[in-house]
Amino acid sequence: MKKNKGLTKFFVNFLIFTLVIWSLIGVSIPLMIDPVSHYVYTDSDWDGFSYVPEYNHSDWNVLLDSHSHTYYSDGDLSPRQNLLWHMAMGFNAMVLTDHNTFEGIEEIKQIARTEFNDSIKVLAGMEWTTDRLHMNIILPPTVTAEEYETLATFNSYSYTPTDEEIQEIITSTHALGGIIMVNHILWSEDFCFNQPTREQLTIWGIDYIEVVNEEVFDNESYYFCLDNGLGMLASTDMHFPEPVYAWTTLNTTEFTEEAIFAQLQARQTGILFDGIASPYPIEHEINPGYIALLPLIRFGEIFRSMYSSGMLGTQLAILFAYFYGIFFLVEGIRALVKKIIQIVRTKKAEKRIE
Repeated sequence: MKKNKGLTKFFVNFLIFTLVIWSLIGVSIPLMIDPVSHYVYTDSDWDGFSYVPEYNHSDWNVLLDSHSHTYYSDGDLSPRQNLLWHMAMGFNAMVLTDHNTFEGIEEIKQIARTEFNDSIKVLAGMEWTTDRLHMNIILPPTVTAEEYETLATFNSYSYTPTDEEIQEIITSTHALGGIIMVNHILWSEDFCFNQPTREQLTIWGIDYIEVVNEEVFDNESYYFCLDNGLGMLASTDMHFPEPVYAWTTLNTTEFTEEAIFAQLQARQTGILFDGIASPYPIEHEINPGYIALLPLIRFGEIFRSMYSSGMLGTQLAILFAYFYGIFFLVEGIRALVKKIIQIVRTKKAEKRIE
């Protein structure tokens, strides 16, 4: 009877342990994918701060960021805060490229035009994010997001698109006069599977390669663009406010969205790059929620590392072997301690009887 009771308790503990482990996984992976912001941001955070990199003002009059995000995808900032940060860091033009959505485009354009008196120009974009590659779609000012979504079928494709589906996105974008930029090829080599080669992408008709992403300068892509007549862009890929390493430069006769886009179409861009980050003395308020959830976020990052390694199945098996190995070890020690205590008590009882 006692044996059956002990076995039942073991299985109950096993089920509880399994439930706890899978609950942790179920919570930590979403937190890793879309983590709670490290800081709490306010619109006044950038008051009194302004940085402009040194450059030849006679050659260039537009500093553009071709890749940034807001909380409409996985960024931390609102559209207004996104603009405030860009202006503080010297940009007077930007492309909003939230992942797989145009949702914040009209809002950020309206803020730029009415609240900031068009001192910063905004182009409509989207980062088409898949398991094979990330591409920025940049729309001409005359085309609305709704018009593009009517023509393009990017939402109907799987997360792992075929070569033909990638080519269709490029073709659909060009049919409306749009521009295609392939993002962070070096990053994608580690985190995407079967990324098309630069040669394939060129044949398929891309316009630009992002040769600078945050602080990473893609030397191979830089020379590839020079050799193959592709355009080059430098981007912050801003998800949260931070120092800047690079700006894309353009020269326009008019400071309008149309003139900026026309220069992009003509591939008349330059790049300012500094391996030393720009100043960023702003101290944002730490978010207590982030600190509280940090262990779960870090736990979720284990699974991202497994996924990017290409050995997800093997490493999951090893991880669960560790988990359940610890469980059986603890249960074994618990049973052993219980047995020892029982033996000691029995001996003490025998001595009393004697």
